[in-house]
Amino acid sequence: MSSKNIGKLLELFDLGNDFSDEQLKSAYRDLVQVWHPDKYESNDRLKERAETKIKEINDAYGTLRALLEARNNPASVNGGQKAKGNPSLLGSVFHPTDFSHESEAAFAHALKIAVLANARLNLFHVSPDKDRNVLPEFPKIRDTLIKWNVISAENPEEDIRKMGFAYSKVVGVHTDPVSSILNYLKSYPSDITVIATHGRSGVERLVHKSVAEKVSRESGGMTLFLKKANEGFVSQADGTVTLKNILVPVDVEPDPHLAVNAAMKFASLIGNGSCVFTLLYVGDPARLPAIKHPDKDSWEWKHLMLEGNAVETILKVASQTPSDLIVMGTQGHLGFLDALRGNTTEQVLRASTCPILAVPERRRWAR
Repeated sequence: MSSKNIGKLLELFDLGNDFSDEQLKSAYRDLVQVWHPDKYESNDRLKERAETKIKEINDAYGTLRALLEARNNPASVNGGQKAKGNPSLLGSVFHPTDFSHESEAAFAHALKIAVLANARLNLFHVSPDKDRNVLPEFPKIRDTLIKWNVISAENPEEDIRKMGFAYSKVVGVHTDPVSSILNYLKSYPSDITVIATHGRSGVERLVHKSVAEKVSRESGGMTLFLKKANEGFVSQADGTVTLKNILVPVDVEPDPHLAVNAAMKFASLIGNGSCVFTLLYVGDPARLPAIKHPDKDSWEWKHLMLEGNAVETILKVASQTPSDLIVMGTQGHLGFLDALRGNTTEQVLRASTCPILAVPERRRWAR
């Protein structure tokens, strides 16, 4: 982006060229408060203008955060030394919660990712009753960070402020959870959604539509799925991470580098340093895609080429590894049979025992 365009973004946020991370976050919060579309519910014209403005603000925020990351880590941009998997900066993490015990693991993952990425965490709950106060039922962010020894029990708010960590708890009043969540994401796009899911198949899936899968397909960002009652790779007890084996199924379409790059960024962000990536191709050997990935001393790359049913093979390899995470690129639904069966990612999700990171072909976080 040209210096002139950068200047316009800095002017929008009222920042100087040497802005800090905290100054950027503070300016972003102020702009969101001013242009929140919900403030203009009684005026359709102003609400439409606010929705357009908030999208401009979110896009500018992402660009300025990327600029700040490049400035602070010059080796990760072109012209510096070879990048070694440094993650793109995540600006926001979105977690819709139903307050159930089963969704607590998803909350732990969302919180851990937000803290490690220095990203804003947005918790969202949909309630049909506008008169019911559900805020006390939200997952306890401060208590969890104290339990994880991230902040002190003596000065929790001060510690959170020093971290630069920001979060929000939002209640959507609606009878349709999917519509409410997607309406929110239109105004406040998220780089990654972390969500618990039951996973359904066949006719049951059409009758009892999956909130998690529909939100993932239409939100535009990455989605981390956790099966309810599955602990995943983040400990709820102390926040420790166990992410050593990542399975990446690849094919010609969508571009295999979508999933490969996302897996590397995720491992750099939340992993423990060493990691084994298993790149799995299922199909005709003549169509095996060429895949490039950087070398890193603490990373190991394995390449598997197998034949058979794609979903069954992916699940078998994930079980044998065993995998801590499956990262898959996705193109969405292509027709009625896909709507009935679900795409490959969704079919794997229904039977997988480990979390799945879905990376859409047209993903907002890559901009």
